[in-house]
Amino acid sequence: MTGPGEGAPSAPGLRQRVRRPNDVAGLATAAAALAVLVLAAVQAPEAVGAVVGVVPAVAGDPLRTVFSVASAVASLALLGVLLTVAVDAARHRRTALLHALVALVLGLVTGAAAERLGDAVGGALAVVLTGPRDDAALVPVVAAVAFLVGADLQRRRRWGQPARWAVLGALVSAVALGNLTVAGAFAGVLLGAVAGLTVRVAAGVPPARPADDVVRAELARAGVHVGALRVAEQTAGFLRFTAADATGDVTITVVDPDGRGVPFVRRAGRALRFRTSVVGRPSLTQRGGLERQASSAALAAAAGVAVPRVLALLSVGPALVLAERPLTGTPLPAAGECAEQGLAAAFAALRRLHDVGLAHGSLAPDCVVVLSDGEAGFRDLRSAQPAAGDLQRDLDAVALLVGGATVVGAGPAASALRAEYTAGSAAPRLTALLQPVALPPAVRRSVRGAEVLADLRKELAQPDGTTVAAPRLERFSVRAILTVAASTVAALLLASQLSQVSIVESLRRAEVPWLLAAVGGSAVTYVGAALVLVAFVPTALSLGRTTQVQLATAWLTLVTPPTVGHVGLNIRYLQRAGLTVTGAAASVAVSQLATVAVTVAILLVVAWASGVSTSRLSLVPSSDVLLVVLGAVVVVGLLIAVAPVRRMLGRRLEPLVRQSLPQLLAAVSEPCRLLTALGGILLQNAGYVLALDASLRAFDVSVALPTVIGVYLVASTVGSVAPTPGGLGAVEAALIGGLTATGVPVSAALAVVLAFRTATFWLPAPVGWLAFVRLQRRHLV
Repeated sequence: MTGPGEGAPSAPGLRQRVRRPNDVAGLATAAAALAVLVLAAVQAPEAVGAVVGVVPAVAGDPLRTVFSVASAVASLALLGVLLTVAVDAARHRRTALLHALVALVLGLVTGAAAERLGDAVGGALAVVLTGPRDDAALVPVVAAVAFLVGADLQRRRRWGQPARWAVLGALVSAVALGNLTVAGAFAGVLLGAVAGLTVRVAAGVPPARPADDVVRAELARAGVHVGALRVAEQTAGFLRFTAADATGDVTITVVDPDGRGVPFVRRAGRALRFRTSVVGRPSLTQRGGLERQASSAALAAAAGVAVPRVLALLSVGPALVLAERPLTGTPLPAAGECAEQGLAAAFAALRRLHDVGLAHGSLAPDCVVVLSDGEAGFRDLRSAQPAAGDLQRDLDAVALLVGGATVVGAGPAASALRAEYTAGSAAPRLTALLQPVALPPAVRRSVRGAEVLADLRKELAQPDGTTVAAPRLERFSVRAILTVAASTVAALLLASQLSQVSIVESLRRAEVPWLLAAVGGSAVTYVGAALVLVAFVPTALSLGRTTQVQLATAWLTLVTPPTVGHVGLNIRYLQRAGLTVTGAAASVAVSQLATVAVTVAILLVVAWASGVSTSRLSLVPSSDVLLVVLGAVVVVGLLIAVAPVRRMLGRRLEPLVRQSLPQLLAAVSEPCRLLTALGGILLQNAGYVLALDASLRAFDVSVALPTVIGVYLVASTVGSVAPTPGGLGAVEAALIGGLTATGVPVSAALAVVLAFRTATFWLPAPVGWLAFVRLQRRHLV
């Protein structure tokens, strides 16, 4: 007796054994985790000892008796599962039984070798690899796990859950009785997984894809009688055939779980890179993708749009089979003189598709088919997204516009868009989406190095010059990725410094009153921020309530980049207070602009005031502060010298200045509001400086006040442009660098920065969450 996909006859060359990508990935992951565990035992034995000590062995009765009985029951259950899997494999999957037995032998050898290695090396490695020598359970665990992994229970899912529970019960009992340590249990599972996966990767597994005659037989049962199957496309876990029946051509797509690792990584990577509003909620499995493709085809047909007609969707063993009737027509690039008419028909069809909420998702010119009656249809719905949002549908229209422009030119493509899709005028938001990252890969490659996008922007320009800011499509920009990489390198360097100093010893010497003073300085900053906002709002606001809003932003900084959550919450608060969206945004922009301007002025004044001395008349700035300030100026200057950075700053700052300048001038004309704002900015900065100075004094570190101010302001500036939540990592690095540059020892600087960030960043966060919840309940944000 054979199951689908194993032992059935098939076409020559298509039924060879396969190596699943997820098996290879699993083997690499298990081997890497095992290497990390062994390396930790060698390099950090204290840490391994701490982990082992978390779960001590049970020593006294009656608890030990209970675990002894549980161990016996778990061992019998595991033995029963092993025998059941072996009998099942002998009946249905003889090759899987052979693999399981080979994996069992390899597991026995590997476990025994690990025990010998642990005995030879000793120390923490012995704790990990052998554990207690009396009645040690490492070898049985490795052998059992290797057998189950080698048996490939992905094909017999009914036994997978009992096997996992039996192994877990045996491990818990062994750890409780002292036959294994916690680290040894992890090592045993990883060694067994490595042994089993090594056999599966080395020997390969029978493909889950059904044989050709099985596919034909299942299709015939569904009423689709096709002849010979010809391979048209083949990738990991995906196979597309072409065939024919009495009516015409038939396309048959088969997906199986063997190659699920590849599409999962690709689609998960796309979902991580782009925002949900761009890619929707893509299916991460090929089976789910094929099911969505079939449902999308039905939805498109209901909208009167020509797409491949679904003939059957069948489950054949672990595989899924989709049979479709392909469109008969001419691809748009080959339409010749009919291309312009075909593009206009394609926009009309796309309009109908979008009206029922369906986005195509990958509209390249080859996907557009011009039919014999002059209408147009779409093929290849593999990326289709039902219930698509506005942005996804806009991306579809832009993809068809750009792809069509490569065939008929920018002018005719823009005319077709206006005539059949946007009802006479191109929406400004479509112009904003004319950027390479918004295009499908095939379209993006076709316009690389050409002027198609620039020509389309000219064709779609509004008569009044109206422009719309480009929406954010990616979750992570290149700048964010580079920042994370640089932060990782900085963290490694910082870790090497931490290994040479004792922060715990420094914290023990801290003076608590000064730490409380640092917390008080942190609290003052929220009152200052509230005063700044109140000063620039044309309506009266409660200072207490506004202070609560600023405190609530302390929680938002944990999950958003600096200034993003702060700005968004303030705008929402001002809207609730009766301001329009434009007025709220302008008020917040003015407060931010004024804060930046005054902060820069304070930094310059401090740099020169630091040189004034009572013993000598001098206006030369302190060398310490000057060093910090000049370093910041050099970094900013180098960034501005880069043309792309300069253009980016221009694009971002120009709307801000244009929007906030009128309100800023109005505030200047009212001395009371201006003084309130200035006082708020000074109070906010004074609070942070007080917190930093108190943190320094808590560890008996003496630094001149101008130097403290300069170090804080530079670190604050660095944190405001870092993409990490709350400037995490960037602020710490800037503070440590600034303090050590002014002569503070590394150990003291680390302890000071830890105390400062705890007082100003970590402690206010839970209080901010409570304030946020309270404001929400009162409908104030």
